[in-house]
Amino acid sequence: MGVASDRLSSLPNSILFHILSFLPFDDVVRTSRLCRQWRTLWSFSSTLNFIHRSKDFFSVRKFVSFVDKSLINLHRNCNCLLKFHVDFPFKRCFTSDVTVWVLFAITHQVKELNLVLSNDDGDCYNLPKRLLFNPFLRKANWVSCRFYRFPAVRWDSLRELRIGSMGFGDDIVRKIVAGSPCLDLLELDNCWGFRCLDLFGGKVSKLVVNGYKEVNKFLDLELEIKAPCVKVLELKGCIRMNIKLNNVRNCVSVKFDFHSNNPKDEECDYFYEHQGVMLMAMFESLIHVKDVMLGTWCIEVMAFLDSPWVLFPMIGCECLTLHTPIQKRYLPGIIRLLQNLLKLQTLIIHMALPYFEFEACLIPDVNDVYFVEGKLQLSVLPQGCGHQLKKIIVCGFEGTQSGLEVLFLRDLLLISANIEMMVIKWKSGLRNLIRDASVEFVTKTLSNARKRSKKAVVLFRNS
Repeated sequence: MGVASDRLSSLPNSILFHILSFLPFDDVVRTSRLCRQWRTLWSFSSTLNFIHRSKDFFSVRKFVSFVDKSLINLHRNCNCLLKFHVDFPFKRCFTSDVTVWVLFAITHQVKELNLVLSNDDGDCYNLPKRLLFNPFLRKANWVSCRFYRFPAVRWDSLRELRIGSMGFGDDIVRKIVAGSPCLDLLELDNCWGFRCLDLFGGKVSKLVVNGYKEVNKFLDLELEIKAPCVKVLELKGCIRMNIKLNNVRNCVSVKFDFHSNNPKDEECDYFYEHQGVMLMAMFESLIHVKDVMLGTWCIEVMAFLDSPWVLFPMIGCECLTLHTPIQKRYLPGIIRLLQNLLKLQTLIIHMALPYFEFEACLIPDVNDVYFVEGKLQLSVLPQGCGHQLKKIIVCGFEGTQSGLEVLFLRDLLLISANIEMMVIKWKSGLRNLIRDASVEFVTKTLSNARKRSKKAVVLFRNS
């Protein structure tokens, strides 16, 4: 019987380097023990991932020493870096070490530079000035870093920039856009200090704002976004500011999954009225957008609005994605959306996780009715919802104790005469027995409704 050949080692070095690029660098170094061919392979790697999670100071110091020694060994053989990734708990005493690492990456014409310097003490790393003028950099992700006293930037090849946990003023954004002629994606994650995101003069087509970190207690502050070239706009996380959109005429897709402070009981009416006015003004700037995604907070605000014309600015929406559970709290807002979006053809619902996971595993218990303030109601949805709906996709579906989701989908089938397909994707991870019983219940309920629909097809799938 012949000896099995080592098929992995027979691969060309270019493929081996690609495989190693997915590993942390300490694991890459360990591959030198496999055989003679792998002994020096690690020293020619063009993708470096240095990752350390422990916050123990002596452990971090040992990690920093390991990175220093590794870069010394790599310096001779490494001509061009595709990616340099560092993720560790940063302390101010390691500033000079990180600077040496960044200069190493710059010297070797790095294409992607990630500095994820997490810390609990508020220590921020000052980006070196040599980094601000780099013709080779294409992607960057900088967390807990800082732009410190620089007149301008020059990133001729930069296409994607992600900044996290960083404070900066409005002028920084303008300088980045002006000095990055190829910048396509700009993502800000829990940053602070800016009041206006002015992207005029650049080519940024996707803007993501994921939260606005509160350093001080700001009251009634406004965040203005000027994005004439942006096609995809995403606002996520906690943003406790009034948002104003200005010149977003080229936007084709928006995602509003942000939330604000929870109001006090005595301020509830004023709060929702104020936030509703803000949302209406934002939608007026996006009247041409056909693809809209809304989270639970936006839906809840809409549920408290009394004016029936408030949603008309979204009249052009053809595809609506809702990231929300079907609960009494959000149902009025969902109904208002379905009543006002006269061009809506596709409805996608990503059901959020319930507060108690155990309750999500219970088999539904309803008899084709819905209780509203103790009174039985035969229909969850009123007439006039989803006239033009053709396709409905439900993700993360699971039979709940109230069964409201099932009645909601049933009524969509009954009311919307143009529905061609309804796809229900069950949440993975549920017990087979519970899922089978729930499938039987849901199938029976929706099948009876489908018989009265002209051409609807109901499909069940596992997510």
